[in-house]
Parts: sequence; C-alpha cells; structure tokens
Amino acid sequence: MKFTRITLPILLATVFGCTGTDYKRSADDETYAVIAEKSSAVPGMTEQVVIDETPEVTLAGLPVNTDSFEFLDTEADSEVGATILSLNQALDFAFRHSREYQNQKERLYLEALSLTFDRYRYTPTFSASGNGEFEWDAQDQFVTDMQALTGMRQVSTVETMDAGTSLGARYLLKGGGAIALNLTNNLTRFLTGDASQIRSSALIGSFTQPLLRDFGRAIETENLLQAERDLLYQLRDFTRFRKQFAVRIASQYYSVLLARETARNNFAGLNANQLSLEREQAFQQEGLRTLLQVGRLEQSALQADLRWTSSITRYKRSLDDFKILLGLSASDNIVLDDNEMQLLSETGMSIPDVSVEQAIELAVQTRLDLYTELDRVQDAARRVDVAANALLPALDFSLVASVPDSPGGSLGELDFENAVYTAGLNLDLPLDTKLERNDYRRALIDYEAATRNYLLARDTVVLDVVDTYRRMTEARKSYDISLASVQINERRVEEAELRAELGLGDIQDTVDSQNDLTAARTDLISSIVDHNIAKLEFWRDVGLLYVDDSGQWEEGTNEPR
Repeated sequence: MKFTRITLPILLATVFGCTGTDYKRSADDETYAVIAEKSSAVPGMTEQVVIDETPEVTLAGLPVNTDSFEFLDTEADSEVGATILSLNQALDFAFRHSREYQNQKERLYLEALSLTFDRYRYTPTFSASGNGEFEWDAQDQFVTDMQALTGMRQVSTVETMDAGTSLGARYLLKGGGAIALNLTNNLTRFLTGDASQIRSSALIGSFTQPLLRDFGRAIETENLLQAERDLLYQLRDFTRFRKQFAVRIASQYYSVLLARETARNNFAGLNANQLSLEREQAFQQEGLRTLLQVGRLEQSALQADLRWTSSITRYKRSLDDFKILLGLSASDNIVLDDNEMQLLSETGMSIPDVSVEQAIELAVQTRLDLYTELDRVQDAARRVDVAANALLPALDFSLVASVPDSPGGSLGELDFENAVYTAGLNLDLPLDTKLERNDYRRALIDYEAATRNYLLARDTVVLDVVDTYRRMTEARKSYDISLASVQINERRVEEAELRAELGLGDIQDTVDSQNDLTAARTDLISSIVDHNIAKLEFWRDVGLLYVDDSGQWEEGTNEPR
C-alpha cells in the first residue's frame, strides 16, 4: 500500500512576508547601532563605517594638466589632460574609494554582526511550526486482480487528515540556566468509513540549572563577553588602521613626487653632460683633447641617459601603484601636484618638541593595539577558569510542569487541575576527562603566551618610537649634509666648466662634479621627504595622530575637538 503526503506549514505566509531587503535593513540597523554603542570607548573612532555606500569614482571638477614636460621623454604626452590630484584630494579619494579601506570596514561590520547573535541568545526566542497531512490507501493492480479472481469484496478507500501545531519559547539565563515553554496541538480526522477524530494537546514548561559544571555568569557568558571584547578590539584595529592608512597614503604620495623630481634631476644632469660632451668633442677636433679623454665623458653621458630612463620608469610605475592604492582604475589618468613638494619644503625640518622618554611614556599610555594585547592576557586568564570549570562533575537541577488537554474539551483546551510536576537532579561524574584535561593545559599555555605577547608588543612599541625618532634625526642631518653638498658641488661644477672652457680642465673633474651635483640635489629632496614621513610615523607610533573621515590628520599632544 502506498501513501502520498502533503505538508502545509501554517506560518508560510509569515515567513515569506519579509523580503531580503527587509532582512538586510534589519541587520544593518542593529549592527550599526552596536558599532555606535562601542565606538565611544575608542578615542579617534569614526562614525563613518557604512559598507554599502561607496560613492562612484569621478575625477570631474578637478584641475587638469595642460603642460608637457620634456624631462618625461616619451611619457610627456601621456600627462597632458591628466587630472591634478593634491594630497588632500588623494587622502579623500583613498578614504572613500580604496578597496583596502572598504575591506577593513567590512571586517568591522562582520565582527559587530556576529555580536548581535551572541546577544540575541540571551533574549526570549520563539518558535512556531505547523503541519498538515492528507492520507489515503492507493490499491495497486495486483490487489485489484486478486480481488477479481477470488471474488473478494472491494475494500473502500480510507482517507484521513492529520494536522498539528507547535508554539514554543526559550530563554537562556546568564547564570547558566534555561527556561522553556512548549504548547502542542494534534488532530486526526477520518474522512471515510467510521468518521471520527482524535485530538490531543499539551503544555510543557521546564527549568534547568547547572549547579557545578557550567554554573555561574562568568562561565555561561564567556562567549558573549569575548564577542563584546572582540568587537572592541576590532574597533581599535580599525582606528589604528585609519592612522596607518593616512600615513601610508601621504608617504606614497611624496614618494611618487620624489620619483618625479629624481627624473627631473637626472634629465638636468644628462643635459649638463651633453653640453660638456659637445664642448669636449669640439676641443678634440682642434686636437686639444684625446679620444681617451672624450670617451670618458661619452661613457658618463650614456650612464646618465640610462639613469634618466630608469627614473622615468620608476616614476610611472609608482604613480600606477598609487592609483590602485587610492581605489582608482588603472586607466584613470592623474598626476600629482608639484606644489605639494614646495609646501613640504616650507614646513621645515623641525623635530617634535617631545623627548624620546616622554614619547615612549605617551605611546604606552595611548597605543590602542597595546591595550588590546593587555586585554588579551585577561581573556586568556578567563579561559583558564572556564577550562577548570569543565573538569567538575555535571550536576543539573531540573523542574518540569506538564499540563495535559482537557478530557471532552475542545482542541487546545488544557486541564491545569491535573498538571504534573517533576523535579530532579542529574549527575554526570567526570570519569572521562582526557579532552577537558588537555583543554585546561592548553589554556594555561595560552595564558603564558598571551603574557609574553603583551611584553613583546610593549617592547615593539618602544622600539617603534625610538626608531622613528632616530630616522627624523637622521633625515635632519642628511638634509644639512645634502644642502652643503649641493652648494659645494655647484661651485665644483662652475669651476670645472670654467676651466674646461679655457682648455685647462680635467675630464674626470667635470664628470665627477656634475654627477655629484645631480646626486646631491636628489638626496636633498629625499631627506625632506624622509624627514616629514618619519615625523608622521612618529606621531602615529606615539598614538597622537588623529585622522578625520576624509583622511586629514592632526598631530600633537592634544586630541582635536
């Protein structure tokens, strides 16, 4: 005999009443509310963490370059019509369009989204289900033939319909207990034959509470507490990322400009070499220079040409990489603002009015990542307690109340006068604790490792501050040396040129002085860039670099309002 069943959930319309858009909006509202709630505990945290509102990349309205620069050789025409991007505009683009920045926002969102479920577990949760079944006997051909041969009376088809509903509620207590309530209704109706119906209902309520293992708020809510702290850690990481990202954008911006200036200096050095070569070749034709002497200058010109060509390649490659970092496409045509290099030079080479000792003390007090490492030590200590609790016997108290349906009553009518109450204890002795033992030992090791990681992080913070301070000092000294070197080599080149024009110069002096001047000019610009980048990194490592939603920063010992 074969049966066909049709299941009809009675809450189908309710379930499908909510669209995907509704669920997305609900998740966003709750998640962003959690982020806003926690953000006040993190200094410098932004409120702009919306993940689905990345504006379209457009360069419209920005100034356009109309000049062609000879020092870029074959790449000169590629920059005609390119959009000029200032540092502030580059920072704004990066904070609105960067793929890396978007990834960080999504990581923060997902951490907060996870917390919403951990919190939800400790709120009353409800469930509802229903089913309906229609059954009948389907006689196959074999049974029909046998009945015809034997003359047996045809058996009429029996049809029945079953329906049931279940409503439930559950509430997890933060002390380890749980309260549950469930109401069920079942109805069976015979549609043919002896038409009748069978119905039953029941209301069951229960309360369970661990008394040893898994007992207490500290044990039960460990996962919730860790989820709360994990979101705090992610907020700190995101805030520090924003500082690092702003410094990185500025560093790359200045590095691209430095590469451009290097190409310009190498081109100027090549032109100077070419002029010297033409002059010396003219002297050679007059018999005043030997082939060996002129050949030395020719070799220097070839090397200068190669340096110039290589510097153009490095510049264009660094510019392309910078476009990707900002979130632009490879086809977007931009150039950086040369005026930014002038503004950078005008900021001077001053060192922050903070001693190394003061900077270290400030960093230890303000670095968010260091606070996180210290908090992780506390996390590891709590996990030791949780693992120790798992070694205890399981002793659970339970209380159950069962209310049957009322005899002779309608469906769903309950008989509270005949309710049955049951109380009991359930004991589970820890005879097999190999896994729990290993978890406990692992928790102890993790605690020691977390302690070492914090001490290592603290030492790393100290070294970061010391290193950036040293690099600022080094760049300042490099600037002074390069400035003096430029002045010296300008005099050397002037004297070498004068002596060469009189036919008294030495080819090697001409070559060396010109190459040294080109290198000194590049080193001078490089020292300015290195110093300002090191100063930004210093404030970042001290923890006193504050970044707004457009990537603009303020530095110093007072947090901006």
